Amino acid sequence: MKRVILAVSFCLMGNMVQANSCGDKYFAGTLPEHEVGSVELSELANFLDTFPTADGIKFDVDIRPNELWIDVLEYPGDVTMAAASRILFIIGRIADGEFGELVLADNGEGLYKISEESIRAIGCQFVWGVEGRGQNPIALIRDFADNLEYYDSGQRVAARFTGSLLGDTTAAMDVLNKYVNRNWVLRTVVIK
Repeated sequence: MKRVILAVSFCLMGNMVQANSCGDKYFAGTLPEHEVGSVELSELANFLDTFPTADGIKFDVDIRPNELWIDVLEYPGDVTMAAASRILFIIGRIADGEFGELVLADNGEGLYKISEESIRAIGCQFVWGVEGRGQNPIALIRDFADNLEYYDSGQRVAARFTGSLLGDTTAAMDVLNKYVNRNWVLRTVVIK
């Protein structure tokens, strides 16, 4: 009887560890694709190629020492610009394996980076395709912009946040529109 109870307790603890790997940042999902750490880094490119939520966007995924490089190769003309950033948040949730930094790259050049810790914290809160399940996406965009750095210098991309909700949100949207979308998504991408 003790062995059965111990085995059940161990199995339950194993499931709790998976969900709690996000700590207090965890927002539970409802779909199998919301499982934290469900895609091996080596399978990430294949996953993104077939993942319906990628909306047909084609990415190049390059695993380098202590870096995971993501480059947008093709972008369907009828897909919103927000879809590319959404994929970064999803990667933060589903990627299994250590990568140190997520690098937004274009044509072999590192443009921007965000630490694994930061993108995972965002990913743990991001739940897509289900209404009202995850953290407010605007809050996650602020977190993303607040932690995004230039690849070469390590300097912040966003102006220093002040704590003003409207001001910080405006600064975060500027980062997405003026830097991430313009320089990463659209720089040398093929629009289909």
